[in-house]
Amino acid sequence: MNFENTIDLQKEIGKSISLTDGTRKLTIKGKTRSYPVYQIPLEHLLYNRQNGRIISSMNRYESEGKDIQTLSKEDYNDLVEQFIVESNKLALDKTKKNIDLFGQRLPGVVLNDGTVVDGNRRYTCLRQLKREGKTTFFEAVILDPSEGLSAIDIKRLELNLQHGEERPVDYNAIDNLVEVYNDIEKNKYFTVKEYASNTNKTEGDVKKMLKKANLMVEFLTFINAEGKYYVARDMELDGPLQEIMLILNKEKDEEEHDRVKSALFTSMTLSKDGDLTRYIRRIGKEIIQAGNREQFLDEYDEIVEDVYEAYQEEVSVTVNTVKKLNENLKNVREEASSIVSKRVDETVLTRVKMKPIDSLNTVIRTLDNVDADQIARMDVGSKKEFSRLVEQIRKELEAYESRL
Repeated sequence: MNFENTIDLQKEIGKSISLTDGTRKLTIKGKTRSYPVYQIPLEHLLYNRQNGRIISSMNRYESEGKDIQTLSKEDYNDLVEQFIVESNKLALDKTKKNIDLFGQRLPGVVLNDGTVVDGNRRYTCLRQLKREGKTTFFEAVILDPSEGLSAIDIKRLELNLQHGEERPVDYNAIDNLVEVYNDIEKNKYFTVKEYASNTNKTEGDVKKMLKKANLMVEFLTFINAEGKYYVARDMELDGPLQEIMLILNKEKDEEEHDRVKSALFTSMTLSKDGDLTRYIRRIGKEIIQAGNREQFLDEYDEIVEDVYEAYQEEVSVTVNTVKKLNENLKNVREEASSIVSKRVDETVLTRVKMKPIDSLNTVIRTLDNVDADQIARMDVGSKKEFSRLVEQIRKELEAYESRL
């Protein structure tokens, strides 16, 4: 952001900014040391536009054609405060109450121009308390990028503070995916290994997050909403994307992989099921991974084409567009629902029919565990009981055979 009269916090130390007796340990460029904490007037500070908590809200604002550059510093802070409140009001109220009772216990981190790198929620609480008549300052470490800190150094610190200090990261799941996608795939700030080391996660976990993030990006492209991450957030797609990722992990053929993916993306746009995650899981388990998948995919090809073309014809896609097209494509939606229901019912019926065979296979596997040599070594009483059980099994089999 390029606001007029950008502040230099270092020059305000001893004037409007005072040194406290507190410190905070930070790891920067691989070195951990204690940094002094200062008491900073709230009006000197500025929300971090790159804060992962507000990624999708900022994305929505800009997608609507609004220009943040035209806002004053005060208006910008008011706007971002609103985004942070909306991201998790319950958590914010809890933090605010705690700060009101005990003061700000954990110092934040700010850059020399006033940008809050860590502590945006605490800063929000303090802003609200100040409007309620309380005397408030933001306690934070002040870092000066001009002293050799690169943008990646700052981003690495931000990730470490958010994820690496064994405290919960309560970002919206979609915002978290967007942050992973931006940091690794889009901006290439980090490799998967580097991201994992800076967020206290395993490389395997980060790979899964990145794979899911890429699926989100591909879905938005599919519905002609490329880059509109807030649409994925409004549709609450984290769970459905997780299911799609698990289903696609079993697809080895690239062409089949893409065909299944398109069918699942289409199902997400057409579903009227209240639990979209359960709906996608059901399609995966009862159709894609069952014996009638090819019939389903053949029947669904035309559905996929109709839905894709309908979205591509839209000038601008939002969640309201998804709802509108869902109604406009009522006939297509009903046909898709009929195909899914029919194929799911087929699978369920097949499993019911196969249940006796599955049970006998289980019996055979159990009999394979009987050691024939041990039978000869059994005492008289045990042999008698064994013979009785063999006779019982024989009679059961004869009864089954009579029904064939």
